[in-house]
This record gives sequence, C-alpha cells and structure tokens, in this order.
Amino acid sequence: MSLFSDDPELLKLARRVSAATGAPILGGIAVFLHGYRRTTEAIDVFAGDAPKVADALERLGARRDDSQRELVLEGVPIHLATAAETGGPPRETSRSTRCVCVGLADLIRSRLRRGLGSPERAQDVADVIALIRTARLDKRFAAKPPATLRPGFKKLVDAVRKSR
Repeated sequence: MSLFSDDPELLKLARRVSAATGAPILGGIAVFLHGYRRTTEAIDVFAGDAPKVADALERLGARRDDSQRELVLEGVPIHLATAAETGGPPRETSRSTRCVCVGLADLIRSRLRRGLGSPERAQDVADVIALIRTARLDKRFAAKPPATLRPGFKKLVDAVRKSR
C-alpha cells in the first residue's frame, strides 16, 4: 500500500483503526500527515490502554501476531505504542484528512525519545530532521519536548541550518 495516491489505502485503513479504537495515529503515517511525504508499511497507534485498543482492533478484524508483537489487519502490521515508549500520552491531537494523529510536538517527542537512544532507530531521527525542514522549525520549538530531549533537538536544528 502506498501513501502517494489521491486517497491512499493505507491512510483509509489508518482512519478506520483510529475511529475503531479512539486512539491517535503516530509513527510514519503521522510524519506523513504533518507534511513530510515518506513511505511506511505499518500503522502505529498510541495505546493508552493497550488491551482495550487491541480488543477494539480484533473486533475490527485484526489478528494477533505474537511472534512479531503486533496485530495485522488486511495484511498491514499495526503496532501499539504505550506512554512508556512515547514518553507520555499525547497532549494534542491533529485531525488531518479525517484521520486523528498525535500533534507535532508529541510526534517529535516520541521520535526523539526512540531515535536518540538507539542507532537501530535512525529513521526516527531522520523523521525529526525532515519535520524540522518541512515545518520550518527552529530552536524556539525546543521548548515543547521534555527538557531531556531539548539539547538533541537543538543539535538537529543546527545541523539542518548548517546543511542549507
């Protein structure tokens, strides 16, 4: 499934997932919805109450794949992200193309939290860099993520500005 058509099938599925669970979308689809056109093959959902969200997904027709620690709906992996993984529940949500996703500050917080601490999560840092460029963020935006992530964000802003 591609996100680059007029009304992408993956986005339609993300809308259904969000509507059925009441949970906002995050991850690559949220990055896309916040303006950076990139691909993804999975739907990431913030799950404040993971068992409840998983049950709602199963009612929608998703099946559990415990070996991959995900659910699968129509062949698309769905990952549940908890507050422990994202650094807390989203403070804001954004409604874009009828799909509810986490707000930009929460998206950047979750991407930095995962990406700065692990070389295997380089895509998360790349997403933040792309969002800095796309949304034209500067160091003033650093006030929005938690204090522990601000130096890393500012360093990325400097790197983006230097590369121009």
